[in-house]
Amino acid sequence: MIPSPYSPGSLPLYLAGRGHELQVVRDRLARVDALGRSGGPLLAFYGPRGFGKTSLLRAAQREALGNGYLTVWVTGRDDAPLGPDLAGALAEEVRDSSLLAQAGTLLASLDKVQVEFGIPGARISAEKALQRRDDAIERSLKQAASLARHNDHRGLAVFVDEFQDAPRADRRSLLISLQHFDGAPKGYPVAVVAAGLPALPSAVTAAATFGERSDFHELRLLNDVATIEALKLPAEQLGVHWTQDALEHAIGATQGYPHEIQLLGEAAWNVARPERGDTITIGQVCQGQETVERRMDQLFQARLAKTTRDQRRLLTAMASLGDGPVTRGSVAALLGVSTAALSRPRQELIDRGLIEPAGHGRLQFTVPGFAAFVRTQAPDATGLSVRGGS
Repeated sequence: MIPSPYSPGSLPLYLAGRGHELQVVRDRLARVDALGRSGGPLLAFYGPRGFGKTSLLRAAQREALGNGYLTVWVTGRDDAPLGPDLAGALAEEVRDSSLLAQAGTLLASLDKVQVEFGIPGARISAEKALQRRDDAIERSLKQAASLARHNDHRGLAVFVDEFQDAPRADRRSLLISLQHFDGAPKGYPVAVVAAGLPALPSAVTAAATFGERSDFHELRLLNDVATIEALKLPAEQLGVHWTQDALEHAIGATQGYPHEIQLLGEAAWNVARPERGDTITIGQVCQGQETVERRMDQLFQARLAKTTRDQRRLLTAMASLGDGPVTRGSVAALLGVSTAALSRPRQELIDRGLIEPAGHGRLQFTVPGFAAFVRTQAPDATGLSVRGGS
């Protein structure tokens, strides 16, 4: 059997349906290259888990690196400051690049940033700590971008995953840096591209009011053409084909959810165990669905287990009303509360990417199949009530 070309949970061999978003990143970096200046405000992509945000950022980073940019990758964490991770990642990238011979001053500065942030019990005011944080991040980006531009690189491209989880002060520092770079007399050729959950836009604007100028792009479910591409093209690269009815069945089974598409591709492949020249059939896809359904149930269970009591009440009420969009009024009526009482758990679930607005006064689940799963866990929403606490 040829090893499976599908990769649920990691970067796919072929990133289907995200051509527009990749072009947005290319256009942003083209500004850096053409003008030798900042790429402008934060470019940010957001969507629920499993929609391919990390894969999009990794594909964009890979392109940027191939096109001559110094790139750096960091992940936002709520238990650690972003500054030291950014400085450490920059230092590692510089040491691995052709810039090492010219980077002595930069590396010394980056080492200093990591040490400064690690000083325990430093007695400085909160205002001074914020200023030091701002200065450290801005200085690191400035020096790295300038070094790259003046040594045969087009500029610096920074990719930040899970940006909503970075400490608020670090989100603020990064936004302030970008604001300072944009229009500065001396150009700093740096662009920052972020990704995160649906809470990302509000996390950005909460960090700095001018964060609302960021360029936000929402990732949606894949359309039928992209679903076919995601399944068909990786297989064809290995000399394996899909029948048309197998592809059509996969479209209906996955409903455009990128993670489930990868799961189904891998499951069907493992059933078929193809060699070059073989074809994956609808029967093999149907057999693979059993594995996919089990994996999706595990995923849904993990997500449901992390919700509060009031969030589960809201999810249960929505699910009992069907799989499609439901009105806030109908949910409130089922729970016997006012629509205002739904505001807190509603926003919390939206921020976590479990539900989303579907037009004025309407809500829907973000991942196909989640409503049906919730119904199996709590089949009757009658008599439930939503309270303010958890």
